[in-house]
Amino acid sequence: MRSRVWAVLAVAVVTVSLAGCSSPLDVSEAERAAAATCEVLQPLPGVASASCVVDDGGFDAGISRDTSVTLEAGVTAQEAHHVMTTWLSSKDGGFDEYEVTGSRATSLRMSLTTNEDASFSLAPGTPPTGVAFVEEWLSRAQRGMPISASAGDGRTIHVPNEGLSPAAQANLLDEFAMQTRTDGLTLAIGDGSTVESPVSASLSATLHALDASYLGFVASDPDHELEFDVDVFTGSPPRLRFRIPTGMAPSIPPDRALTETSGWPAIRTVLEAATPGEEPYTVALTAVPGQVIGGFSTSGCAPELTGPEPQFGGELQAQWAQIHGIPRPETCPR
Repeated sequence: MRSRVWAVLAVAVVTVSLAGCSSPLDVSEAERAAAATCEVLQPLPGVASASCVVDDGGFDAGISRDTSVTLEAGVTAQEAHHVMTTWLSSKDGGFDEYEVTGSRATSLRMSLTTNEDASFSLAPGTPPTGVAFVEEWLSRAQRGMPISASAGDGRTIHVPNEGLSPAAQANLLDEFAMQTRTDGLTLAIGDGSTVESPVSASLSATLHALDASYLGFVASDPDHELEFDVDVFTGSPPRLRFRIPTGMAPSIPPDRALTETSGWPAIRTVLEAATPGEEPYTVALTAVPGQVIGGFSTSGCAPELTGPEPQFGGELQAQWAQIHGIPRPETCPR
């Protein structure tokens, strides 16, 4: 009886395993499609090398076809764009994610021989992006800038944030014409800043005004903890965030009033620089992970902040209003 039970279990395990494994026929078809894709891409002008790899995914992960192209140093935007449109028009390439039965195409990844920190990712089935967008990425990548771009559900350009001050981030917004462009570009700066175009005309001036406050924290930042991020999403006011150095942050829990802490003079400069205007925005101050000091909005209404409850409640909003002589609005959104 026991041997019969073990036999039944063995059959069940084998059946499940076979069901979860990739079909050899599907793997072969994926390998054929991958080879055909590289045969098309490799001879194109500006292409240094092309790699088309099949990953059978192991147990129940599915088969994927991964395509990578390395572009020559002197490639033009038109040549790089032609690589993209050729891949998108190929039934074996990126025409559609599941055009080849039994496997799926992953995003085309393009890189440069002269800049390992530059890449362009293109999702299968994406409407061809214009040459101008490719040029925005390529011209900077060829100058050695660490930059990545992607096109799929939307278009994104990503640049690192290695201690960029508010003014430096404002300069990036100006460089990519984020105030005037209407193509829905998202500019990602480091891991913390996400800016969707178009942004208000006053945002750049706001960031420049906060630069002196940011630099005021630098002298007390031996461990390089200081960070500044800005988020701008369509239909919402900009959200700015300072992560101030631990040495200038209130203790946890606070043992004195905010205005009596050693960091208050520097924090006050942030409140002073954030002048009210036609376009409201919010500013949050944090410190060590999980420590939210507080925040304020130039609308006059205390903002809702993500994370733990602010250490000082609405104190920053009240101090900001007192500095600028702004009465509290009769009504604030809840």
